[in-house]
Amino acid sequence: MTFPGQNQLQIIIQTTASFGKDLENEINHLDYLAFAINDDKAEDFNDWAMSSTWYVMGRLGGKLVSQIGIVDRTVRVGGQSLSIAGIGGVATHPQFRRRGFTGMLLQTALEQMRQRGSGNSYDFAMLFCSDPMLPYYTKRGFSEVPNPVHILEAGQWILFEDHRMVLPLSGKPWPEGEVDVSGRSW
Repeated sequence: MTFPGQNQLQIIIQTTASFGKDLENEINHLDYLAFAINDDKAEDFNDWAMSSTWYVMGRLGGKLVSQIGIVDRTVRVGGQSLSIAGIGGVATHPQFRRRGFTGMLLQTALEQMRQRGSGNSYDFAMLFCSDPMLPYYTKRGFSEVPNPVHILEAGQWILFEDHRMVLPLSGKPWPEGEVDVSGRSW
């Protein structure tokens, strides 16, 4: 998919199961640039990147310039099981920011989430973000939820402190109660 008039960004949707080593390296390199990862955290970040189920990626002139990772996860919220499309690894190369690429990829990812077949449908898209990103995701329909979220980090269950945002995909209301993401954050 290409968006004419927007610097000819080519949008690609691909499962991580079909990635080759070259694409893994490209994604890891973009994460490194976008998040200014230092070498002692690079391995953890690389592990996370490849734990995504699928990616929406943007290429400009063949170069990977923007990406969003999606993790398929069943989470427990207040005793209910929900199918979640966990959005993470949202990254754009520093030289290509402020061109709307992330918005295009997010729009494409959300369309894909909504189009999934009945056996693979998602209840919600969910993401975690810092203060500066709240307005960005709020403008795109996400809302912050107050539920405490527990994640697995370094083999320990901890209370996650960043903002938690969801976007309904199935018409269900977000339930009350604690959230167990059934593993690491995304």
